[in-house]
Amino acid sequence: MTLRFTATCAFGLERLVEEELKTFGAAEVDREKGAVHFSGKLGVSYRACLWSRFSSRVLLDLGGFEVPDEKSLYDGVRAIDWSGHISPSGTIAVETVQKRKSSFPGYYASLKTKDAIVDQIRDRFGTRPSVRVERPEVLIHLFLDGDKAKVFIDLSGEGLHRRGYRSSGGTAPLKESLAAAILRMTGFPADTEAGTALVDPMCGSGTFLVEAALMAADCAPGLGRDYFGFTGWLGHDPGLWADLIADASDRKRRGLAGKKTAIIGYDSTSLSECRKNIRTAGLEGIVMIEQRDLAHLKSPILANQFDTRILVANPPYGERLESPLTASFIQRCLIRKLKEEFAGWRAGILIASACRFDGGEEDIKRTKLFNGPLPCELNVFEVSGSGTADNASIRRMYKPALPRSDDFSNRLRKNLKNIIPWAEREIIDCFRIYDSDIPEYNVAVDIFDGYVRVVEYPRPQTVPADAAGRRLRYCADAASEVMGVPRPLIHAISWGEKRRSRSDKTDEWFRNLKEVSEAGMRFLVDLEAARNCGLPLRQRLVRRFIRDNAKGSRFLCLFCGSGSATVSAAEGGALKSLSLDPSTANITWSRCNIAVNGFSSESHRVMALDEPEALRDLRESFDLIFVDMPDPFRRKAINAESLLKAAVERLSDRGRLLCFMDAKMPLPAPLISAKDITAHIVPRDLKRGWRAGRCLILPGDQLQV
Repeated sequence: MTLRFTATCAFGLERLVEEELKTFGAAEVDREKGAVHFSGKLGVSYRACLWSRFSSRVLLDLGGFEVPDEKSLYDGVRAIDWSGHISPSGTIAVETVQKRKSSFPGYYASLKTKDAIVDQIRDRFGTRPSVRVERPEVLIHLFLDGDKAKVFIDLSGEGLHRRGYRSSGGTAPLKESLAAAILRMTGFPADTEAGTALVDPMCGSGTFLVEAALMAADCAPGLGRDYFGFTGWLGHDPGLWADLIADASDRKRRGLAGKKTAIIGYDSTSLSECRKNIRTAGLEGIVMIEQRDLAHLKSPILANQFDTRILVANPPYGERLESPLTASFIQRCLIRKLKEEFAGWRAGILIASACRFDGGEEDIKRTKLFNGPLPCELNVFEVSGSGTADNASIRRMYKPALPRSDDFSNRLRKNLKNIIPWAEREIIDCFRIYDSDIPEYNVAVDIFDGYVRVVEYPRPQTVPADAAGRRLRYCADAASEVMGVPRPLIHAISWGEKRRSRSDKTDEWFRNLKEVSEAGMRFLVDLEAARNCGLPLRQRLVRRFIRDNAKGSRFLCLFCGSGSATVSAAEGGALKSLSLDPSTANITWSRCNIAVNGFSSESHRVMALDEPEALRDLRESFDLIFVDMPDPFRRKAINAESLLKAAVERLSDRGRLLCFMDAKMPLPAPLISAKDITAHIVPRDLKRGWRAGRCLILPGDQLQV
């Protein structure tokens, strides 16, 4: 007997469901938004329940009718012969979905539908089925569209995305049916002789990995389920279902034996849930996983033997992040890693629709999707080019555009000749080339990875502001011509000029920060800042010390600022870190820097500093602590001695505390026994007239600079 069915699905998956149903033998296939209608024998619906990777539910159509009022709804439902569907002693539940507003609410419609069914069965058999909300024997699905109603029996019973291998959803889980659809839209599995390699760099609970393995090995996604809505339905054919299960089991055995894929997942957090899901799905030995930060993502050597190589990712966004702003910087890191390590691969990146994806590729196929109620966008593209930095190009980058002969220009040219070779040897992209060498030109000229900052030092009150402004513009123009840097990339900062307070920085301000490189790390800098732009050159060797001594440590950073020291610790292999700062803007800045480098926000936390109480409340100890002591004249409320004492109390038995402080600041009592290592941390390009501060280490006998 030919029956009429409807397969529901997430918006955007209708075409995939239609193609899938046709392979199951469906006829008269017709799709609309969120649903595909089809005809066929009972076996077609069974195959859809067992084999559909993209459908949400499979419904048996029992008919429709007009419902201008509640009586017509009751009468319409009661007119259906329920004796062939529901046992008088069985269990039922009713779910109502409303497309357009009806004359009565959904919960009331469910109640009237239930009443009509049980009244008919009780009148006919003298007994009635009971209601069971969780996993009833028969689930009735009522669809209301204004004054029209359609009644279905839900053969799937519960969402088909529930494959049976995931015990818990994890954080903001990706639905299995959507994951399978994304894999298919990205081109997995490719029908090639050499097979397909798949990498998920942010695998989380492993949904992409398991779905890919099920697809590659020809495993029915419903084979691991222990509940379907048709098993208690009176029209169920157990023999037919048993045959389909036997066939699917045989195909799974053969598929796993003949698999031609490499499926690899990485994640920065614990993989215990992912490993459990893989084991439950029976895919141990098929899927490979490894704990690894996005920062250290590399193309696996194993993938080179495959013709088709695909990377899929569902980067965190929204509730999965401490700061939603960091989503764009995680994407930026992912794109950079793709260009550095995965040229020639095909990528499929799922993002929230609120986040604009810019993969740097001209040909990106964008598809609107929904993960539950959340609107998303899938971006599929071929990865081209390489984002690997070429430090050897420093010499070529700063090539004079025009000959210029004056004292300032000649000094710039001389300094460049001396400093550029050193910067190339040391692989330094951010450095100083002029530091008030000539008193008449009282500025500092700093290079930040292709950008230039010309910062005026404090000037005597006898110097008119307009004259100083002309001199500053002259220096900026000279720097542009001598170095061959376009004038828009030169940032001239006048002394005393009022700048925007960090307390009122907007998300757009953070997104517009310039991204520069230092020792293989990326940093977001504010080149228009009057003081600290976010990457203090004076602390370059301090950051190197932290990076070189952070491996396997627990790192604490007080007054973390933009988070540059924390990123250095993470790059050096710190197991976890905690960064504290009283400024909300600095907290956001630090999180963005951690994200743009691809480090985990769970392993590297950033929190508000309520000194020194915040430290005393901590129960954990730290192996390496860095205190970037603020200027006491700017933060008079800070009790340096209490803060440092609390920090020392948090040191582990063999821990070290590093403190960078203003040279004029009195030495706090907790640092009396500390060793002054300032001479070791002054960078070569800042040695002239060093006035930036001093650096101390505690305990001093463990110095390894």
